Amino acid sequence: MRRLKAPQKMTWKSFRMGMLVCHQSFIVKREIAEPYDLQYRYSADFEWCIRCMKKAKIIFNTHHTLSCFLKAGISAENRKDSLKERYKIMCFYYGKIPTQIRHLWFAVRFYTAKLFKKNIY
Repeated sequence: MRRLKAPQKMTWKSFRMGMLVCHQSFIVKREIAEPYDLQYRYSADFEWCIRCMKKAKIIFNTHHTLSCFLKAGISAENRKDSLKERYKIMCFYYGKIPTQIRHLWFAVRFYTAKLFKKNIY
C-alpha cells in the first residue's frame, strides 16, 4: 500500500503534498486528457495528473485499489532527476516559495522517519 493516501475530496491542489494517486489508477475522461508533456523525462505523469485535475469538473474517489505495482521503474532508478523535475513542476503550479516551505516539511518528515526506524532496530 502507498504511504500517501488520497483525501476524500481531492483537487489539483492536493498534489502539493505529493502524488496522492498514481497515474496507473488515474482514470480521466478522454475529452480532458491531453498527451504527457515530454519535456519531463521522469515526472511527466505527475504533471499530467495535475493538468487533468485542473480541467476536471468532478473528481471522484472510488475507494478501490485499481492497480498494484512494485516501487520500481524509471522514476525510481533516476530518483534524483525525478525529484528535481517534480520540484520544478510544483514551483510552476503552486509557486516557488510555498513549494520551498513544503519541501522543508518533507525533509523534516523524511529524517524523522529515518531516525524513528533506526531506533526500532
